[in-house]
Amino acid sequence: MLTLSLTRFRVAAVLEHAADLLGAEGWHAHLNPIIGAIDRAADFVPGKGTQHAEAASLAAWDALSQYLCGQWPQDWERRPGLTQDEVLGALRAASEEVAVC
Repeated sequence: MLTLSLTRFRVAAVLEHAADLLGAEGWHAHLNPIIGAIDRAADFVPGKGTQHAEAASLAAWDALSQYLCGQWPQDWERRPGLTQDEVLGALRAASEEVAVC
């Protein structure tokens, strides 16, 4: 069995990089959603990525969900009125939470 070495700092870095990507590209819940940015930040390409990249993406998604008090991030980001600043803030706050836990 393959053992993956995934640190909380790697997960935090993926969340931070996802926030940077969305800040530069512009966030849109349907056209440029959080999960796509997290996948890119983790260097994960669905169906073609490495196990380590997939694990980093999934761990970052889980960390964001925990920060959102168990809400599914995809549902959260599709709330009416949600702003890009709120999305970037949540990603950065989740990153910080992971890094210090």
